[in-house]
Amino acid sequence: GLYGSQRHAVYYTACAVLALDHLHERRAIYRDLKPENMMLNTLGHVKLTDFGLAKFVVGKTYTTCGTPDYFAPEVIHSEGTTKAADWWTLGILIFELMVGHPPFSDVNPMQIYQKVTRGIDRVPFPSKCRGNTQELVTQLLRQKPSERLPMRKGGVEALKGHDWYDSMDWDELEDLNLPPPYIPVVRHNKDLNNFSPDPNVQAAQAQSAMDHMNDVDDDDWTQDFATVGS
Repeated sequence: GLYGSQRHAVYYTACAVLALDHLHERRAIYRDLKPENMMLNTLGHVKLTDFGLAKFVVGKTYTTCGTPDYFAPEVIHSEGTTKAADWWTLGILIFELMVGHPPFSDVNPMQIYQKVTRGIDRVPFPSKCRGNTQELVTQLLRQKPSERLPMRKGGVEALKGHDWYDSMDWDELEDLNLPPPYIPVVRHNKDLNNFSPDPNVQAAQAQSAMDHMNDVDDDDWTQDFATVGS
């Protein structure tokens, strides 16, 4: 399955690293990284979707938006958001893909915010996530934005060079030459078998997404965006 596989988690979060770095180089922050916004094409390559909360930012933005489980402390406290908040969400994503749920998850958003404020050091890690996984997540989920790994000396290259990504060939990934860990079976353009069978909510959302993708020229997706391919 998707959750609990380090091979899958390394690949998909590495794709997210390239996508976020691409946006940040263009002074845009994404603000809504989560598994639901990472779709696979027929070759298994990741397409980052739903840019409704993305924003060009010089300095800070003070809008509170995103997904509560992924809120960074500065979002919760309305202290102003920079690209550092995207790197926070990467840490949440790594934890969720490895464990099956976000580290600060709770049914009550206020409880989520309290857990975030208490910090990642109060969160128990399963035994399979100790070592490099825990170290990387902890370095991404620092309370102070400036202390998160890609915000420190070395920047994104320091993140790419972390031991957790030791097996990753970043150049091959960026050139779409690295075999994905999973290739979905897609029988036709409107095949929904890879989406949740829930007929009331997620299937309708999936159909809407597929309809939208059918209306978009692939050149519009791939132009000047290294992590997207046909």
